Amino acid sequence: MARTVTPTELFAEIDHGHVPFMLDVRNPDEFASWVVEGSRPVETKNLPVWRALDAVDELAQTLPDNAVLICAHGNGSELIVDMLAERGKPTRNLDGGTAAWAELLVPRPLPGLPEGLSGWQLQRPAKACLSYVIGVPGHGCVVVDPARFPDPYVELATEHGMTIKYVVDTHVHADHVTGGPALADAVGATYSVPLEDTGGPTPFPNHPLEDGQILDLGPAQLEVLGIKLPGHTPGTTCLLVPGHALLSGDTVFVRGVGRPDLTGQAEDLARELFHTVHDKLRPLAPETQVLPAHWSSTDEMGQDGLVRTTMREVFDSTLMNEDDLVRFVSEIVASLPSAPSFYDTIREVNAGKSVSAEEIEVLEIGKNQCAASTTL
Repeated sequence: MARTVTPTELFAEIDHGHVPFMLDVRNPDEFASWVVEGSRPVETKNLPVWRALDAVDELAQTLPDNAVLICAHGNGSELIVDMLAERGKPTRNLDGGTAAWAELLVPRPLPGLPEGLSGWQLQRPAKACLSYVIGVPGHGCVVVDPARFPDPYVELATEHGMTIKYVVDTHVHADHVTGGPALADAVGATYSVPLEDTGGPTPFPNHPLEDGQILDLGPAQLEVLGIKLPGHTPGTTCLLVPGHALLSGDTVFVRGVGRPDLTGQAEDLARELFHTVHDKLRPLAPETQVLPAHWSSTDEMGQDGLVRTTMREVFDSTLMNEDDLVRFVSEIVASLPSAPSFYDTIREVNAGKSVSAEEIEVLEIGKNQCAASTTL
């Protein structure tokens, strides 16, 4: 039996610097699409399985002990781990491979919220996506930008005695398939996604948030409210805990802002983004922590492992201090790489188009490409 490490265990070991090396034996094109990454860099090499099988003797001499082997579902890598064990080299197999890694969600507690309100940032390393649970223990909570796997959100809410009352997608995502409608249906919560993004009514219940709408999570003095922040998409609606935190969706990241071209309206939405940043974000308290829906690289994670910044740091950036609308728009639009061709399909799925589970797995391969700039 091969020695194995689960995705949760592997993420924790990477977090603590305990993974010496990773050998990915998938095909080169699969490796090029996305790799296993945690909260800090780990030396990783790609060697297709057929070549690895021919090089087992060499690998037994060169791999460090307890290196982790990776393939798509854990079968080919398990075979090589067994062969290495026969040669006296202890290595480990990623249980379930990258398919299992794709489903990993890691919750991290959020500091800096008002007394009585608790929150968690759920990190999805395979996509570099972030979702959130914000609520009042013993009362209600809201789940924001959920991945398509409902159990972690239900388990976290149950652990803290919270009822999931609201499920919110800040916008129609293009990089990953949402679990929002299914989660809301499973727990009897109210689901919200902007109508401006869906193009109209959806085949699932949808109650879009109004600008300034307060979410009732329990004690009345704890405000969590919707705030319209168009720019990345026409209808982006984020959540604000006044004076404490902005769950910013894809509007503002630790480094950069949301690309405005994914709905085919780059220049118009870049102008919207400019006004959003300067008219709606600049007035917020400088110490407000910004909690985005994505990260681009692991160096955006702080010492505490969280992906976050503050409004003060956002407006210390060169781009955000740019007062010339024309220059702002031209710099944003000029910086954009081509969007992945399948992003339009993901948006359609998130607006209600039905596809198979196999198609969803393929659509979700690869990290997000939602930032317009990483030069902030």
